[in-house]
Amino acid sequence: MDLNVEEKKSTIIVHIKGEFHIGNVNKFEELWHSLIEKSPELIAIDCKELEYIDSSAIGTLVKFLNNTMSKKIKLVFFDLNNSIQNIFKTARLDNFFTITTREKLENDFL
Repeated sequence: MDLNVEEKKSTIIVHIKGEFHIGNVNKFEELWHSLIEKSPELIAIDCKELEYIDSSAIGTLVKFLNNTMSKKIKLVFFDLNNSIQNIFKTARLDNFFTITTREKLENDFL
């Protein structure tokens, strides 16, 4: 998994490329803590190049959601491919996470 960070005003965009699974959860958690310290208004997760996600990674995302809510930071996921979107829907994560497109993200938040 490759993680790249882009900062725009009070927004941080994290681009995920590859597979997000139990073997690389710690890598994302380390990055996450450094992002939270910056106190952005919004953290957007770009899932366009996310190819696979397992239950450990989903659990980590839920933990991130709880973390951002307690710090009043908005968390948004965008550009999920069909297979990742189906996983989110099956796990009913679409009821908890804000999921959108890049275009809508830019119009609504940037």
